[in-house]
Amino acid sequence: MENAVIVKQDDSVVTVIEAVTKGGTVTYTGCKQPISARQDIPIYHKIAIKAVKKGDFIIRYGEKIGIATTDISPGDHVHVHNVSSVRA
Repeated sequence: MENAVIVKQDDSVVTVIEAVTKGGTVTYTGCKQPISARQDIPIYHKIAIKAVKKGDFIIRYGEKIGIATTDISPGDHVHVHNVSSVRA
């Protein structure tokens, strides 16, 4: 059963629609292999589905929503602790 939402297949993150505990599985439409959460992910937060290098953009809804402040691995919680905003 799907527990995350993806909008564009090129997105680097998905939004979980229920809390996921560390080690829990995240699936979404078009998911070829479930993602294992590397930390607890609160409901409506983002989890990486692709590796993102420090300095690269985080893509959500097909848009650049932030810049990674550290390397992010698939399964990592993506939030203010590892993303810098690109808002004007």
